[in-house]
Amino acid sequence: MSVLDKIIAFIPNLISALLLLLLAWIIAVVLKNIIVKGLKAVGFDKWLQKKELSSPDEAKKESEGLITTLGKLAYFLVFILFLPPVFDALNMQSVSAPIKEMMTAVLNFIPKLLVAAVLIVLGLYLAKILGRLVTNLLQGLNMSRFNSYVNFGDKTKEGIDIPQASGVVISVLVGLFFVVQALTVLNLEVFNTIGTAIIAYIPLVVSALIILTLGFVGGNLLSTVITKSTGNAFIGEIAKYLIIIVAVFMTLDQLNFAQSIVNLAFLIILGAVAVAFAISFGMGGKPFAQKQLEKFENKVNEKE
Repeated sequence: MSVLDKIIAFIPNLISALLLLLLAWIIAVVLKNIIVKGLKAVGFDKWLQKKELSSPDEAKKESEGLITTLGKLAYFLVFILFLPPVFDALNMQSVSAPIKEMMTAVLNFIPKLLVAAVLIVLGLYLAKILGRLVTNLLQGLNMSRFNSYVNFGDKTKEGIDIPQASGVVISVLVGLFFVVQALTVLNLEVFNTIGTAIIAYIPLVVSALIILTLGFVGGNLLSTVITKSTGNAFIGEIAKYLIIIVAVFMTLDQLNFAQSIVNLAFLIILGAVAVAFAISFGMGGKPFAQKQLEKFENKVNEKE
């Protein structure tokens, strides 16, 4: 009789749990149908095709697969939300309590996640706009005519375009700031560490880009001056490449990229180049060096 009384007393709890499960199933099915039919109605497959996320032949199939996945996700999410009251109805608080704590943590985290997502989307959009504005501004100022001063190698070939490169740099920097801010909003220790490291490293990257740009500009200008002064493009090219090499090593050192190895490699390369020049001019390049010096002296005398 005691067992029978317990069973009879438990029947209302069981009925409550079953009713909650039935309600959860109804809501889950309705929500799934709304998502699946709604996304199909708004032409989600065309959006995927427009964004080049699916091929034209398989756009419908892929979108239906993604739509179905989103519907199933909503379906199971509704059941998860109904689990705590179901277990409470069955007087199984030891099971429902951890689920409630987990759901509370997730629900508290969702607003932060939404804010972070908004920041990232807004940041990438603003980064794209600012990058385009900078590019258009520099193109309007005809800054492309200075491309030869920042390019490496043959000036007749197409290389770095100053307006395009500046726009990309601005876009990346602005996008990084917003991404870091979004990671900070999430308030997760790992993301905070990553964000702090990125912010601390950005000034080094900016200064490294400035050094590298000055190296390319200075090398090309010096090459032009030496070529016009001596009438020999070979010496001008040597001076240009030496300055660019120095700028590259300074850039690597600024980025804290294996500083001891970089410094040692620079000294080795510099010493090897000096020895190579000394040997080459001493062994077989003496007439060439004499000829170049005489040519330079004659040009100076003509100016005087």
